[in-house]
Amino acid sequence: MMARLTVVLALAIATAIAVAAPPTATPPTPPPAAPAAPAAHAAHGGLVDELDCSACHTPDGWAMSAGGGQGFDHDRTGFPLRGAHAQRPCASCHQGQGTPPSTCEGCHRDPHQRRVAGACVECHTATAWSDTDALARHRRTRMPLTGRHAIIDCVACHTRGERSWSGVPTDCYACHAADYRDPATHPDHDGDPADPTIARLPRTCGQCHRTSGWKPAVFDPTMLPSSIAARAAQRHDASFALSTGPHQGADCASCHVDRQRPRRVRCDGCHAADTLRAQHPTAAITSRRAAACLACHPRGRAR
Repeated sequence: MMARLTVVLALAIATAIAVAAPPTATPPTPPPAAPAAPAAHAAHGGLVDELDCSACHTPDGWAMSAGGGQGFDHDRTGFPLRGAHAQRPCASCHQGQGTPPSTCEGCHRDPHQRRVAGACVECHTATAWSDTDALARHRRTRMPLTGRHAIIDCVACHTRGERSWSGVPTDCYACHAADYRDPATHPDHDGDPADPTIARLPRTCGQCHRTSGWKPAVFDPTMLPSSIAARAAQRHDASFALSTGPHQGADCASCHVDRQRPRRVRCDGCHAADTLRAQHPTAAITSRRAAACLACHPRGRAR
């Protein structure tokens, strides 16, 4: 009897404790999971471990956000973004087709059509495709670009089909043969096949011409063959007589004091001021310039 009372009492105590205990709290509902990272975040090869995902992505998905990539150190990829490359949007290279190419030809078509050997970076920079610094490169060749040569287009000389630009001749005649042979050129450079006494001028054009311009030529008249010198004297007589008259036998340098400007002449190199006043006792000499002298003494004639 006593045992049954003990069991009943134990059950009553347990029931009372259960009724008095507070109800168990319901666990909170977890927030929706963020979009899963593509397999895996390791797809970036550890390059973005220190960068917050929001620099490139939005909660809407893992696609690149507009203006994404800000703050990412591209130097860590081994392809630093410089010049024009830094202005391009990420998607222009990263098009979801694996790792983009890191060589120039991977993105830029070859305008040289495989005629130029060597890497693009030997001539081009990331600043601009046209920034080739051609003058500095040409100074290291056997044909430095000076004067007019420095402003003409490359293809004016480099027109051959080889894969190298080094086969272009550097002698003047190779490009200026038409000027050399032009019969209107004075003096006649190519000679006269019908007259063996009229010899050709040397084809070393640099003796007389400069890259600043084909004209005026700067030359020493004593270098001319005698036959050409005679014809040149006849041409000179048409504007200023040298074969006859008081100026016969005059040295070129006595009038032409500037070899680079052969049309600029002077008279007072020989005709001193005292001599001029004695020769013009009744005339007022208002100028000693050659133009004033020739106005009264055309072709150098005495009056």
